[in-house]
Amino acid sequence: MSCNALKDSPKYKLTDGLYQTKTQGKKSRVYVKNDGDSILVYKVEKGWKQLKPQPERLKPTVYAVGKGDKEIESSNYRKSAFDLDVLTMPFKYRPSTRSFSPQLSNHLNGAIYIGYRRDAYQLSYNQNPIGQVSQHITHLGLSGGFATGIGVTPMNPWVTQNNINVEYDGFIWSKALVIMAAVEKLNFGLALGMDHLLESNKKYWIYQGKPYLGLTVGLNLN
Repeated sequence: MSCNALKDSPKYKLTDGLYQTKTQGKKSRVYVKNDGDSILVYKVEKGWKQLKPQPERLKPTVYAVGKGDKEIESSNYRKSAFDLDVLTMPFKYRPSTRSFSPQLSNHLNGAIYIGYRRDAYQLSYNQNPIGQVSQHITHLGLSGGFATGIGVTPMNPWVTQNNINVEYDGFIWSKALVIMAAVEKLNFGLALGMDHLLESNKKYWIYQGKPYLGLTVGLNLN
């Protein structure tokens, strides 16, 4: 895979930008730039925002996509940023309440997630049995934050303690604390939240404002 493709790919790839790394056991900041079939890593000095760049002093470490018959020691890069996702909760586990047994629901819902995310990348080169060296970029992203959105929930006599005698889908507003792990473009995680029915029967709904556990699946927007 060429680095031109990496440059245009989402954040789970090692795209151009500022990263934190370790050089000879010491933490440092670097700028990663994809250039043709190579990844260039420039060391960034303290106070770089106030200093005028001097091209003649910028000597990057070059990592090519292929490196002949030589393996290269792995290098690690980290980046932190605010995170914006759209997500859904395919499953919600609701504990027992008012003598009603625990429930697992899978009704339509959607939410916007805002949080703080930390991504870690490992750039490595491995040699196969015939002497070819290939580049590998592994990625792990962890994020924590808050999600809010809307959905639907079944309304019937059983979840209202027989205070209504009809069955319908009611609209709910959901809010939750979420932790997520990134795998490629998708984010999977767990949510601890509560739902609020948005109509007059909320006073009868046994899950109004009660906590639930949810499984989240999200798509990163930034």
